[in-house]
Amino acid sequence: MLHTIKILSICTLLALTVIQVQAFPGAQKGSSDGAATGTGAQVVAMSGTIVETMDAGTYTYVCVEQDGLKGWAAIPATKVEVGSKVAVNPGAVMNNFYSRSLDRTFEQIIFSSGLTVQ
Repeated sequence: MLHTIKILSICTLLALTVIQVQAFPGAQKGSSDGAATGTGAQVVAMSGTIVETMDAGTYTYVCVEQDGLKGWAAIPATKVEVGSKVAVNPGAVMNNFYSRSLDRTFEQIIFSSGLTVQ
């Protein structure tokens, strides 16, 4: 039940938030994903080296760095290692996202379906 509430909360935030794409390392803008989210949210992907990771509930948060720039992504719980070179699947960007389970606000984060180790 709590998992369903979390998913509904995230969907609600996505539906109510105008999402802007800013400088993510290795970011590649995709087309508008209005059909999936109902918001016209931008989708982006990023790649680089994992420099930090943490697990919280059903998510793994990864900080990816490329050319001195860092960006965060939230993916379904996945075993990852610092130092791995990865490509994060495209996902919706959220600004000023607060994670209650981590008690932390991410200035900007991509919610992605996962990543590929390169």
